[in-house]
Amino acid sequence: MSQTGWPLLPLLLLLVPAPAAQAEALRLGSTQMFKLVLSQPTGSSRAEYDLVVPLRETATQRYFVDAKVFAEEQPWIGAPAGSGFFQGFGQSTRLGVRTLIEAGNGFWGASAGYDSLWQQGAYFQQAGLALEYNRQAYQLVLTAGVPFSAPSLQQVANVPLSSVNMQISLPTGANGLAVQPRVYLVGSDSTGTAMGGQLQFTYSFARTWSATLASNYDALTGVGGSLTVQVLLPQRTGAGLAARINPDLVNGFAAAVGNNGSRVIRLDNQPAASGN
Repeated sequence: MSQTGWPLLPLLLLLVPAPAAQAEALRLGSTQMFKLVLSQPTGSSRAEYDLVVPLRETATQRYFVDAKVFAEEQPWIGAPAGSGFFQGFGQSTRLGVRTLIEAGNGFWGASAGYDSLWQQGAYFQQAGLALEYNRQAYQLVLTAGVPFSAPSLQQVANVPLSSVNMQISLPTGANGLAVQPRVYLVGSDSTGTAMGGQLQFTYSFARTWSATLASNYDALTGVGGSLTVQVLLPQRTGAGLAARINPDLVNGFAAAVGNNGSRVIRLDNQPAASGN
């Protein structure tokens, strides 16, 4: 190349397109959730532990497994004579995906899995499904649970119920307070079908601490109520994340899949599960 051609080399290099930079993957890590549901005296209070482990994270997606274990106590009123403290034990496992949308100001998710409950000498099983859509101002969740098969009535008088639930979370205008109306349909071949509703008020003390007061009604069990206290660890602020995500959505994006009436198997003599 001639000496006069050397000055053209930097210009030619500028014209060559540089390889596109690949956005760095989200690195949210695992999440733990502790939940205590205090029911009315004729219902069963419940303690839960959730562990959410990411299987794969990209700049906008999170694939995860969510494993829950829980224990239910006997009702304070109406428990069988001579029964122990605990009424039942259960687990719920979900495989799911969540995807950021609208430049990180929202996300949608889908999950499916298997739930079981051991109670009064019987073992109940169901398949579960959840769809969710989250924005900063509201959340919409649709869940369903379908039992595999009901145990024979000779073994146990309780019957597991299929359920379909739709819940929306809306701000109230008060700082940290959200209202969460839920409508649901439950039933089985033995009990028939009943429609119900639940109204919840959730107050967030911090990004990861919340309390939920709930009241519900359906024709199978009448009126029910509960107080739920929930703790999510660790607390995430959104700082340092490679992908753009609204800080108010970070904890929800990494959290466990909510109960929303389906993950805890409901029997025909029990009120709808509350809490998120």
